[in-house]
Amino acid sequence: MATRRRLRRHAGTTPARQSAQSRAPAGRRDHLAASSGQGRSPAARNVAVRRRQRAAVVAVAVSILIAVGVLAFRGGSPTVGAVADPAAFSLPALNGNGLVRLARYRGKPVVVNFFASWCTECRAELPGFVEEARALKGKVIFLGVDSLETGNKNFLPDLFHLSGAFAALARDVGPGGGGLHAALGGGNTMPLTAFYGVGGRLLNVERAALVPVGALKIKIAQLFGITS
Repeated sequence: MATRRRLRRHAGTTPARQSAQSRAPAGRRDHLAASSGQGRSPAARNVAVRRRQRAAVVAVAVSILIAVGVLAFRGGSPTVGAVADPAAFSLPALNGNGLVRLARYRGKPVVVNFFASWCTECRAELPGFVEEARALKGKVIFLGVDSLETGNKNFLPDLFHLSGAFAALARDVGPGGGGLHAALGGGNTMPLTAFYGVGGRLLNVERAALVPVGALKIKIAQLFGITS
């Protein structure tokens, strides 16, 4: 009889204990699970450590690949030339090293003319730009930018001796080799001329050839109040 009573008491308490364990708070269950893990052999713990190390290495490698991919998508190193903001551009020099920065010429009006070797209208207007650049030297800064180029970038600069008249010559960068041109809303237009005030603010963008030279003179007089 005593044996049966002990069995009934044991049978009645075991489920209650199991239920209490199942209702234990999550933090206690985690502690119990962690405690059970401490009983693993050193070999098992070493395997777990190695797995975590491999996971960390893979995560770092994936992060590096993503960063490289973003830079490649953006066209390479961010120091090549910033063209997203047309009022603060920085472009590689047409030849040699160095950058052509708009900020360098702050304090004087700036005229930026875009050209390409295939552009016939560029050939029509560039003689007038060279004439005005020489006549207004010291008063207005003229910059030339080779953009959307498909041929010889030096064809027009050599033909019209632009380096002797313009303050600097640059090459456009970015998607399709015309990042600044596109930022100015150029589309497929060539030539294109941007006019900047003495503080570097973009005043006007002309999306057509300024011919005859009188058209360029009028534009400069209207925007800058300067005549040659």
